[in-house]
Amino acid sequence: MCETTVHCLEVTNVQNFETFQHPIVLLKGKVSNRCADAKLQVFSKQHQSISYSATIEDGVKRDSPGPVNFRVLLRLNVGQNDIDLVYCVGTKSLTLRYTAPSNRYTVVPLYIICAGHTGHYQSYDTDKENDCVNACRKITLSIELLQCLYAEKLHENGFGRKTFCIGSSCVPFSSSLELERSTTMTEGELWQHFASELVQCREYDLKRVKIVAFLSSTRFEGISDGDYSYENIRKKTTGHAALGGGGLALFGTGCLYTWPTTLEAVCDAFSSQRPVDCDILLDDSNYRRTYGGCYATTLGSVCHEMGHTFDLGHTPDSSIMGTGLDGIDCVFVGSRAAAGPKRLIETRPYGPSGKLTQLKRPGDVFRERLESKCNDGIFFALNSAVTLNHHRWFNYNVDNPDDNGSAMLHYAQSTRTITSTDSPIVLVELRLTSNGMMEKFWTFPRAKCPTSFTIPKLPTFVDRTLFAMNAVGCTLKIDLSSIN
Repeated sequence: MCETTVHCLEVTNVQNFETFQHPIVLLKGKVSNRCADAKLQVFSKQHQSISYSATIEDGVKRDSPGPVNFRVLLRLNVGQNDIDLVYCVGTKSLTLRYTAPSNRYTVVPLYIICAGHTGHYQSYDTDKENDCVNACRKITLSIELLQCLYAEKLHENGFGRKTFCIGSSCVPFSSSLELERSTTMTEGELWQHFASELVQCREYDLKRVKIVAFLSSTRFEGISDGDYSYENIRKKTTGHAALGGGGLALFGTGCLYTWPTTLEAVCDAFSSQRPVDCDILLDDSNYRRTYGGCYATTLGSVCHEMGHTFDLGHTPDSSIMGTGLDGIDCVFVGSRAAAGPKRLIETRPYGPSGKLTQLKRPGDVFRERLESKCNDGIFFALNSAVTLNHHRWFNYNVDNPDDNGSAMLHYAQSTRTITSTDSPIVLVELRLTSNGMMEKFWTFPRAKCPTSFTIPKLPTFVDRTLFAMNAVGCTLKIDLSSIN
C-alpha cells in the first residue's frame, strides 16, 4: 500500500445517483496514479453480495507514475446500490439505482438441442462442465453484457441508455430436427427450420419476442491438412450459424468453450491470450487464435446479428453493423492489440438480411467523429442509432397501438413518397437488396420531422430496398425493384 502517492478515482461515463434499467453496468474512469501491486475492487456499503469484473488498461508501466484508465463491469441489485470503488488508498463512492424494466417486447435466449444430441457443446478434453446448464449460464451472461453494450452505445449517441429487455434466462429448447440431418444443412437452412419450428410450437409470441438461439451440436472435426484458413475451418464445421433477421438470430456453439460463466471472469476471458489448439478446437477469432479473440469475435457476431433482428442494415464503416464486431472486447476491457484483418461484405445475400463476411476499409466522417468521441472505437452509425432509439424493443412502458409496422407508413410508387399517419418520420434509408448494405439515408431534426418524404429520383431502383421508420417505431420495408 502506498504511503505518499495519491490515488484519485474519477468515473467518466456515469453520474452519481443515476438510474439504470439493465442489471450489468459499465463504469469507465481514471486513476490519477498507478500502483504497482494494487487491484481495483468494489465494495457494497450495504454489505450486499456484489459481482463485478475490473481491469486496469496498460497505458503506462506498472511501476511508472501517471494516470491510468479503468473499466468495471458491475451487477446491480434491484433498488439502491451504495458502492465504493477502492484502488490502493484511493476511494470513490457512488450511489446507483437499478429499476427492473417492463416491456411487452422482449428478447429470449434459447439453447437448441437437436433430437439425438446430449446437449453438451464441443470443448477441450479436460472441460467437465460443458453441459446444458453451464451453456445456458454462459449465454445468459453474454446476452446481459450485450444489453449493457447497446445501452452504452446509444448513450454515447445522445439517446440515453435505452436497451432491449431480456424476457427470461436462457433455457433449453428441444428440437424435433434430427442431429444427423442438422449436420448436412447450411446455416440458411438451419435458420429457416428453427424459425418455422418456433412459430409452430406457439410457445413464444414472435410478434413481441426476438429469439437469440444457440445450437448445441456445432461440431468442428479438426484440421489435419495444415490449412488453417477460415474457409477451411468452416468446411470442417457442421451445425454452425451466425445469421439474424426477423424474429430470430441463430448461432453455433463452436467457441462456447471460451465464454465465461460468471461476471467475475469476463475481463479475464476477453483478455485471455491462451492459444487455441486449432487442430481440435474451432478458432473463430479473426485469425488471433486465442481464447480471448474467439470470445470477442463470436460475441461481436451475436451483437451484429441481433442488430438485424432490430431492423438494422449493414453500414459501410467500422461500426457494429460494419466491420466493428471483432473489436467488441474494447468496450469491456479497453484498448488492446488489433483485432486482425478487416472484413469485407459479400455481394451475395445469405438468409433474411445478408451475411457479414467482408467489408472494405472506410473513411467516412461518422466513423472518424465517433471514434474520437468514444475511446473504445466501437459504435453504432447514426442511422442505426436512430433506428434503435425509436424501436419498440428499446422503449419501455410505451403503448404502441399497432403491431403491424406497415399499417402506419405508406409508399406511393408514382410519386416516390412515404407518408406516415399520426406520427412523424424519423428515418428513411435505401439499402442494397442483395446484402442489406445501407447506401443512402435521411434523418431529420427532432422539431422538424416530416409526416411525408419524397425519395430523390435516382438512376435506378434495381437492387434497392426502402426502409423507413416513424417516431412510434412503425417500420416500412419495400423492395423497390419489384414495383418499379
